[in-house]
Amino acid sequence: MTSQVLRTALVWLVATFGTVQGSQAQSITNVSPQEKSVNDAIEKAKKTLPDFFARLAKPQPGDSQFLVKIRYDVGSGSEKSGEHIWAQDVVRGDDKVTATIANVPVKIQNLSKGDRVTVPTSQVTDWLYVRDGKYRGAYTVRALLPFMKPDEAADMKKRLGPE
Repeated sequence: MTSQVLRTALVWLVATFGTVQGSQAQSITNVSPQEKSVNDAIEKAKKTLPDFFARLAKPQPGDSQFLVKIRYDVGSGSEKSGEHIWAQDVVRGDDKVTATIANVPVKIQNLSKGDRVTVPTSQVTDWLYVRDGKYRGAYTVRALLPFMKPDEAADMKKRLGPE
């Protein structure tokens, strides 16, 4: 697949689920734009986004904390990259998603934690919700486990439920 995700450097904000776990900590994991496992995870998240929206529309008992990960382009020229950031309080529009930024952006100009944004669904690169205390979805998080510090990966594995 040829996409902007594959052509630019990627910056991923991971393990930042402050609203889910009550922590304000945030970790950043950098990966190559050619990292197959991460690109595959993005594709899986995009393909299953209708499932997420269906669950968001009709949450089941034990469901909470619906979030999407949004990709923003940052920089320009040879310095161009992408920052993927989690957003909560998700509302689906026709081909758009409105949500509240849940992380502190690192490289995104004019965007802050708590900002309410509306973006095309094409900018959504992952999704998650919590079911009975465990993350469902979170495909990029799963793909990034091998790139995390061992203690962060171990902590995240405890939070992950079935996809």
